[in-house]
Amino acid sequence: MLQRATEIVFATDFSDSSHAVIPTVAQWVHTLDAKLTLLHVYNPEKTYYREAQALLKSFFAEADNYKHCERVLIAGDVCEGITAYCERRPNILLMLPPSDLTGLPRPWHRSMRARLMQRLSVPIWTLGRINVGDSAPSADRHIGVWVGDPEEGMSHVRQAADYAAETGGTLHLLHVVDEINEGSMLKPLLSNAPMGEETADAWLRDVAATIDLDCNVEMHVAQGRVSRELPQLLRRSGADMLVISQQSAVHPSWIGPEINPVFRKCTLSLICVPYSSRFEELQRQMAESAA
Repeated sequence: MLQRATEIVFATDFSDSSHAVIPTVAQWVHTLDAKLTLLHVYNPEKTYYREAQALLKSFFAEADNYKHCERVLIAGDVCEGITAYCERRPNILLMLPPSDLTGLPRPWHRSMRARLMQRLSVPIWTLGRINVGDSAPSADRHIGVWVGDPEEGMSHVRQAADYAAETGGTLHLLHVVDEINEGSMLKPLLSNAPMGEETADAWLRDVAATIDLDCNVEMHVAQGRVSRELPQLLRRSGADMLVISQQSAVHPSWIGPEINPVFRKCTLSLICVPYSSRFEELQRQMAESAA
């Protein structure tokens, strides 16, 4: 679970983005009092082992002063290497900075972050977007939670609430009701999401009532296009980071999974949380392996 993570795995490619998120990584290590693992996966056909080792050793040199810090170098495919390292470690937070600071479109590009979000059963921290020269956001006193559809489940809401209670933060439940158009009549057939602002507000209050934790909870509802209304809700709420479900975070496309464009445009921290059932399945597999 997010608030019980005992290891932070920082997957780095030594890019500008990786350097920009170092202060955020340091804050998470301090907040969770967790072990830090600096993980790099290199292509042996393009990079020599000694070169990759030297880059990893010099990256984030201050981390060697932490009580528990390890540097791990793996050869092979990046996605496969990260997956192999993380899939048997349930109590981790995987940190994946965006690979492209410029934000320029890359035709035919398959999102590694989206593939890892789809495959892994651990919380994943990333950024929707970071501008050249900017530092990654590091505060987390106001935790936003995107509550898009009842079918997403409440795993991400519960983990965000646990984290808010543990850190003394405020939990902000966010929802955008679809704008009224010709397709609105189809919505009840395709989704159980509320159809109006009053109904949505009542639904969020019901969700908040299930959170039996000592943390402040605020509800924020708007109506219209999510891509337009969500950034405004985030500004009004003052959210420092946004917790989203695995179902909302990743969308299928004809070239493979991709991060939902709505969240990819956000300039704050994103945490993707998988379903509880996937945590339970992972724990079961680990118990069987240990037996």
